[in-house]
Amino acid sequence: MQRQSGILINLSPEDSAQLIQWVHEVDWRIITSQINKKGKAMVFYKTPDDSFPNLHHLAEIPEKRGVYRPYYGDVGGGFEYVFRATTTGGIKISGYSQGAKFYKIEAPPLEITISQKIETDIPERFQVGYGILAPSDNYFKAGENQFGFYGEFFSAFHQWRWYSEDIELFEFSFVPMSIGCLVRVLHIDSNETLDLTQNVNW
Repeated sequence: MQRQSGILINLSPEDSAQLIQWVHEVDWRIITSQINKKGKAMVFYKTPDDSFPNLHHLAEIPEKRGVYRPYYGDVGGGFEYVFRATTTGGIKISGYSQGAKFYKIEAPPLEITISQKIETDIPERFQVGYGILAPSDNYFKAGENQFGFYGEFFSAFHQWRWYSEDIELFEFSFVPMSIGCLVRVLHIDSNETLDLTQNVNW
C-alpha cells in the first residue's frame, strides 16, 4: 500500500457518532429557534431517492434530529473542528458552530478526547480528490470519517517556517463546506496561523 506524507485524523465509528450527534443537535436548535421566531425555517431535506438535498421551508418543529439541515448559506461552512494532539497520544477535538452565532442561539459545546493519534501519512485508500480529507458540509457517513490533508497542502505546511515533526506543537482547524474545506494550522507557541486554503479557487 502506497502512502503519502500528510496529516490524518481517522475517526472511529464511535468517535464519528459523537460528532454527528453534536451537529444534529445544533441543527435542531437552529431550526427550532427559527420556527419559534418566524414561524418557519429554511432547511435542506434529502429523501432516499434524492441525489442531493432539496431546499424548502419547514413550519413545524421536527421530532427527530438529523432529518433536516438549516440553510447555512450558498456554500455551507456552518461548523469548525479543531484537532490538537495530547501528551498522552490521543486527540483533543473542539467543535464550534458559526451557524449558531449567525442565528444567535446557544450551541452545546463539543469538547472530546479520543484515543486515536494524529497520523503523519495518508494511506492510498484515502488519497482521493484534491488533497483534503473532510466530510462534505458536515455530512458524516456512517462508520469511520477522516479529516486531513496531503499533497501540495502538506508541502505548504512542510515549507512553513514553524514546521516540525512534533505534531503536538500545532492545532489543525477544518471548516467543511459544500464546495471544499477551509484548512488552517496554528503554531501554538507563536500563535501564528498558516491558511493552507487561502489561495484555493473553489
